[in-house]
Amino acid sequence: PAETRAARAAAPAPGASSQNPNAVPNWKSELVARLERYKRYPSEAQVRGEHGVAQLAFSVDRRGGVHHPHISRSSGSSSLDAATMALIERAAPMPPPPSELAGAQIAISVPIHYDIR
Repeated sequence: PAETRAARAAAPAPGASSQNPNAVPNWKSELVARLERYKRYPSEAQVRGEHGVAQLAFSVDRRGGVHHPHISRSSGSSSLDAATMALIERAAPMPPPPSELAGAQIAISVPIHYDIR
């Protein structure tokens, strides 16, 4: 009957998560905001007019601990790359990942932009 079909349509699919669908995007936004808060543009790089994007890769454990940080793509400036590595140390620990993400450690890759304004 129609009532049975309606009940099935309203019920979550087997294995579907009833958790917050915004949890992962919100967490990623928190991570980026935290990194931006701790970013420092090296004065020697500014004086030389250096700019670029360093790709920062690392893992975050369930408690927000940072593991294996490294530059996966250089900005082209050793000063900016060094500032990026110092940034992750200042910003740690990170916000813990939401339960919607599986695993003991979550791999992250974030572009860190350095633009002279």
